[in-house]
Amino acid sequence: MKIVLVVVLILVLAAVVAQLVMARGFLAEVARQEDKVRNAPVPQMRDPDSIPEPMRRFALRGFAGQGGLPRAVHFTQAAELLRGDAWSTLPARQHIAIAEPGFAWVGEQPGWPVPFVRVIDRFTDGEGELEVRLFGSIRLARVRGPDADVGEAMRYLAELPWAPDAILANGAITWRQIDPQTVEAELPLSPRPAAVRFRFDDAGDVVEIAAADRPDTSSGETVLRPWRGLFSDYVEMGGRRIPRTAEVGYADDGVYAPYFRGRITSYRVLR
Repeated sequence: MKIVLVVVLILVLAAVVAQLVMARGFLAEVARQEDKVRNAPVPQMRDPDSIPEPMRRFALRGFAGQGGLPRAVHFTQAAELLRGDAWSTLPARQHIAIAEPGFAWVGEQPGWPVPFVRVIDRFTDGEGELEVRLFGSIRLARVRGPDADVGEAMRYLAELPWAPDAILANGAITWRQIDPQTVEAELPLSPRPAAVRFRFDDAGDVVEIAAADRPDTSSGETVLRPWRGLFSDYVEMGGRRIPRTAEVGYADDGVYAPYFRGRITSYRVLR
C-alpha cells in the first residue's frame, strides 16, 4: 500500500511540475509578444495629405504627436466578456504599436497561486492569434491562420481611437473618405485586406466602427459577419484624449449584439 501511495504521489507531483512548466512557457510567450509591440520601430510622421481631414483632425484632437511620437501605448482595462447569457469580468492590459500594425491584449481572471484563466489576443508580425489557457497551462482555445490574421488586423484598425498617434504615423494604413462623416482604413493582407469604417459625430469624435465581413470563429467554423463597435466618454488620460468606454459585437440581420465591453482605467505612452 505504501508503495502504491508513493507512486501516486510521484505521478501527481510530476503532473503538477509539468503544468507549471507549461504555464511558465505560456507566460514567457505572452511577455515575448508584449515586448514585440513595446519595442516597435520608432515612428515617423506620414504625409498628412494621405489622411482624410476628419481623421486627421480627430488625431490632433486626441493630442497625437504632442511630446513626440511614442513607440506604443499601454493601458489597463476593466473588461467584460459575454459568456452565454451572462457577462464575466476580466481585468486586462493592452499594448498598441504606433509605427506598424500590432497589438497584444492580455486578460487574466484572478486566481491563486496563478490566474484562473489567462487570455492573449494579438496581432504581431502580420499574424493574428487568440489563445485561452486554464491556469496558464491547459489550453482551452486557440485560433490562428489567415482568418485570424484578418480578424485581428481589423481589431487593430478599430482600436485606433485608443492610439491616435498611429493615425498620423502608421504608413501601412490606406485611408479613404467615404462621406463627410465616414472614413475607411485598410491594411493589405492575404487572402484579402482588412478594412474598417469609422463614423464621426458632429463634434468630430469617432463614435462607431463597422466592418461588413469580419471572420467569426467562435463556433469552430469561420463565418463572415457584420461587425460593429461603439466608443464614448472621451477624456484626457496619460497625455492623450481617448474614449474611456467601448463595446463591440456582431450585427446579424440588423440586430446588434455586443460580446465585449471595456473601460480604460489607466493609460500611458511608451517612448
